[in-house]
Amino acid sequence: MTISKSATNGPPTPHLLRRGVVALGITVAVLLGSQSSAQAQTAESPHPVAASSASSPTKLRTTGTGATSPDTHLSPMCGDPAPGHAACYALRAAGPAPTARVGAAEQPAGLSPQDIQSAYNLPADGGAGQTVAIVDAYDNPNAEEDLAVYRAQYGLPPCTTENGCFSKVDQRGGTDYPTSNEGWAGEIALDLDMVSAAAPQAHILLVETDNDGLDRLAAGVDRAVALGARYVSNSYGRPGDSDTDEPLYGASYDHPGVAVVAASGDYRYGVSFPSTLPTVTAVGGTNLVADPATARGWSETVWQRDSYGPGSGCATEQVKPAFQKDTGCGGRSVADVSAVADNAAVYSTFGSKGVGWQRYGGTSVATPVIAGVYALAGPPRPGTQPNAYPYAAGGVGLNDVTAGSNGTCDVAYLCAAGPGYDGPTGLGTPSGLAAFRSGPSGTLAGVVTDSKTGKPVAGATVGAGLDVTTTLADGSYTLNLPAGHIDGLTVTRFGYRTTTPPALDITDNQTLNRRYSLRPIPRVKVRGTVRDDSGHGWPLYARLAVEGSPETPVWTDPVTGAYTVALPEGADYKLDVTAALPGYEPVTRAVTVGHRNTTADLAMSADPDLATAIGYTPQRADHTEAFSSTTAPSAGWSVANASGTTNGWQFDDPIGRGNATGGSGSFAVVESDQGPFGPHQNSELVTPAYDLSKAQSAELSFKTAYLVNLTQQHMTVDASTDGGATWANVWAGPKVSGSADHETVHVPLRQFAGSRSVRLRFHFVADWGYYWAIDDVDVQTRLMKAVPGGLVAGTVREAGSGTGLVGATVADTSAHDSGAVTVATPEDPAVGDGLYTLFVARTGKHTLSAAASGHVTRTRTAVVHGDKVSRQDFRLVRRR
Repeated sequence: MTISKSATNGPPTPHLLRRGVVALGITVAVLLGSQSSAQAQTAESPHPVAASSASSPTKLRTTGTGATSPDTHLSPMCGDPAPGHAACYALRAAGPAPTARVGAAEQPAGLSPQDIQSAYNLPADGGAGQTVAIVDAYDNPNAEEDLAVYRAQYGLPPCTTENGCFSKVDQRGGTDYPTSNEGWAGEIALDLDMVSAAAPQAHILLVETDNDGLDRLAAGVDRAVALGARYVSNSYGRPGDSDTDEPLYGASYDHPGVAVVAASGDYRYGVSFPSTLPTVTAVGGTNLVADPATARGWSETVWQRDSYGPGSGCATEQVKPAFQKDTGCGGRSVADVSAVADNAAVYSTFGSKGVGWQRYGGTSVATPVIAGVYALAGPPRPGTQPNAYPYAAGGVGLNDVTAGSNGTCDVAYLCAAGPGYDGPTGLGTPSGLAAFRSGPSGTLAGVVTDSKTGKPVAGATVGAGLDVTTTLADGSYTLNLPAGHIDGLTVTRFGYRTTTPPALDITDNQTLNRRYSLRPIPRVKVRGTVRDDSGHGWPLYARLAVEGSPETPVWTDPVTGAYTVALPEGADYKLDVTAALPGYEPVTRAVTVGHRNTTADLAMSADPDLATAIGYTPQRADHTEAFSSTTAPSAGWSVANASGTTNGWQFDDPIGRGNATGGSGSFAVVESDQGPFGPHQNSELVTPAYDLSKAQSAELSFKTAYLVNLTQQHMTVDASTDGGATWANVWAGPKVSGSADHETVHVPLRQFAGSRSVRLRFHFVADWGYYWAIDDVDVQTRLMKAVPGGLVAGTVREAGSGTGLVGATVADTSAHDSGAVTVATPEDPAVGDGLYTLFVARTGKHTLSAAASGHVTRTRTAVVHGDKVSRQDFRLVRRR
């Protein structure tokens, strides 16, 4: 029997199990379900089916006696996530539930908002002025209507689109909502209800991502923050911890000054992304039970029901935050805090599972509750990480949960509750808001003015360190600062000399008023011309912005290409130049400004990849290889195998895999899953030398299929201009483990344009990996060729009023395929609306026509000069 890799890079597994995994799917799931927690947290398996199984640490969801509601069992709303995807953590109690609304006197089963507010000492009317975002996958068409029923049932104020409290957007911030999904719809209903329970006055922003891909959900978090949310709830996850999590997605969950909150998971001991990231607040779960015998009136233990419990553990692939001081985990410990995770009343009506009032559980309950608590506590201070706040509180404002566990582990506190920090409940549950605030702070307020004119200065920056604010149009500012001695305060604004005010002392809840003035810097003029640099050399109408300047950009003259900009003297600047005509590459030019006027001319190139610049025609040549031979590399190609590699690149389909690249016939393939197993492979497939000396750009494309585990196999494409002595990477290969087929890869080679000899290599390195196949390798050279002719530019306006006409057409009457449409120029009042630029292929006199809806067409004669811009304006009379 042949031996193959295991899903966890552990002992070898018989090929029979791996190849027959589909038929034995139930057995494999049972085996994986009994893995230890350490095994469950290993990296993704390279095998598609095994990877899917391994992606969920606990596959056996056996039922048992429920600790909270013995008459019902929980069932997940979302199934196990595919590799690269997440599952929602909402769990639904499967008992009978009313299918219609209940009367005010008949409360739904489960914990109410008033229960949650009582248990955690939260204000009944908190959250005003704050926006809590909920990020979930797919669409719940009934979200707003169901939320209205929930809030009305418990006497919470309405939260609707009409009153501005509720808003729903797609992951791009628009209203092109994704397809619906029953499981995620339940998650959305749960999240909306729990934010409402914790923070009844807060605005709610629902961001619905295209699907449950990790990249889509990460984009949803970024969108929520971009739309102004300071609190973002994420009730989903992918089991396990990977060294690629932070590089791929970490930036989306790292927004200083924003409380990004994530569920720790529902499958007991074991960690889950994104709660593993050191920049989020990881939320565990508790059983919350009314207990009149206690002063608090409530008691809590680690949540545990059926086979479910909060996730916890040590994320060894993530750096440990400085504020975590537990010693049993060298990486990021999960969780940070916790809240109720069972028996919550929720109203949901979408899909077959949306039967009205139900009880929900899971860390999906706790997570939006904690997000709401952050909103009650007030905006996080700029530049700070809100997940550090509970650690700085020293136990104040937290209920320490000391009983219960979520499994077994080597380091006891990571899976069992006890005094102080523990994995399942973190530092504890909220007891008021003190643990979720950034600490004592005061307010600095005032006005910034121009020292010469006394007028207010808008857009000035006032701040110290990470605490900064910007003045409004009237020059006013308000800045929250930590209580204590404040040194290093500065006031800056482009065009003014920086002011450094004296240090000040501020106490908690104090407001200090300070007026600051800025001294303007004398200005000098920078002049120049912007021209085409790809053959015609004609002047270009272009936008010039000064990098770092908030001031309005300047525009060149549409006919002469000339510009003038006044800049503060004695500094270095960068001019960012963008052509108004399409198809030109933007340019950045450094300019040093002294005490005298200076000249800076700029040249812009037609982009050979876009190939849309008027007056040019693209010339492209392809060099394609389809690997027609099955016995040897094609002419000019070569295979180089490092010592010990016996099964490198081949062309005869050695194991009968078939061409899955999307090409046809023979193809190139390197097989690492082929006997003899186990060797280290290092094989290169090298192309002939390509002459790119006359090209302005180039692109490599190839069709491919592969199966890869990134811990065992790497596939790259590199380029060399010195005959293979040195190589530069141009394609880094797949970003995640998995498989692909019928895929076409496009790799820019612009940086090698102008080189006389460029070779490419397809480099495969593996320690008992899988395979990589390629076909139809093409190197395309690109060049923009100037067409003889010139430009005509001008405006089309309405006679009498002088109003610019947008959407009018100007054409050369002798060329049926010519035509330019007039556009608006809102940033350039010197030109005004109705601007056009027309390319005319022959020089000399031409008759041009201008036509606009509702106006009489007019013709005029223009003289076209080669490689120059001529001016021709039109005035059109409105039809009677």
